[in-house]
Amino acid sequence: MKGFLTGLSKLLLGVVTALLLLSLAGVATARYFMARLAVLPPKPVFENDALPQPPQTQPAEAAEAVASPEAAAAPEPAPTPALEEGAYEAVVIQPIGLVLREGPGTTFGQLGGIDYNDAVVVLEESPDNQWVKVRVAENGQEGWIKSGNIRQTQ
Repeated sequence: MKGFLTGLSKLLLGVVTALLLLSLAGVATARYFMARLAVLPPKPVFENDALPQPPQTQPAEAAEAVASPEAAAAPEPAPTPALEEGAYEAVVIQPIGLVLREGPGTTFGQLGGIDYNDAVVVLEESPDNQWVKVRVAENGQEGWIKSGNIRQTQ
């Protein structure tokens, strides 16, 4: 009887050890593939893709810029437009970006999206403070986003 119990305990210990090793191998494999998928691959470039062209200046403009002494001075930065009363600047803090909507609610249509860390100007808030109307600084598009996903910059 003693030999039977010893054999049974060895069998159970072996099965538990095998299951533990299989579980650890599965977790290690899953972590490996999750780490590989966390970084996006580079965008493929094909032969028929148009390469971005740098802006070209006209020869007359270039000669004028070199000849005039005022052109040698540093260019003045464009003045920032004054914000409307109650408006403030903010940035998107939602890592996956935001959906820009036509009105304050999920029932309204989508106008586009705003990426993480994009600058916006908050124009107004909905009466229930669940949505804010914003203007995207990059393209001037206006729409509504869910509140709590932006951080005031000023």
